[in-house]
This record gives sequence, structure tokens and C-alpha cells, in this order.
Amino acid sequence: MEKSKDSSGRRRFWQQHLQNWKSSGLSQAKYCRQHELSLKSFVYWKRKDKGLSTAVCLVEVPVQRQSKVSYPPYSSSLSLVVGSHYRIELDRGFDTQVLDQLLGFLERR
Repeated sequence: MEKSKDSSGRRRFWQQHLQNWKSSGLSQAKYCRQHELSLKSFVYWKRKDKGLSTAVCLVEVPVQRQSKVSYPPYSSSLSLVVGSHYRIELDRGFDTQVLDQLLGFLERR
């Protein structure tokens, strides 16, 4: 239990310094010199704090769904180039399971 108290105390210590640094207008190195802090530790805690304090915000985006896939009039097939050895021509309505099997086979070669 003592270790977690020590750890949370360090976290608060560095979070306070990071906050003070952001409002100071000083470079990281100058701030650390003025406050007798290790620049290496400062950078470590800055990176660690950034990972912990990054809030995730999800935004719902409305999607307009199409009832069918439309192809341009000039598009009668699709060419798929795999590496420098294979070229696969696919017509409209190709079987995706067969394509998956074919690509799996080619990857194993």
C-alpha cells in the first residue's frame, strides 16, 4: 500500500509541474533547470501524463446508405495486382470467398 501512495504522490508532483510549465512559457530544459528537476524525468512524465489524460471523444457521424452499389458505365472489371508476379482480373459480381481463398494461397507461396 505504501508503494501506491508514493506512486500517486509522484504523479501529483509531476502533474503539478507539467501544469506550471505549460503556463510558464519556458522551454522544458529551462523550466527544469529553474526548478532543479531532471529533464529526462520531466520528459518521461510528460509523455506518461499525455497518455493518461487524453480523453476519448466519440462523435456519431450520420451515414447515407445506398441501396445498391453503382459502377461507372466504363467499369466492367477490376484489376488486382499482387506484388510483381500476379494480376487478377475481376468482373462485376465476382465471388469474394473465392478471391479470399486465392489471395490466401498466393500469400503462402
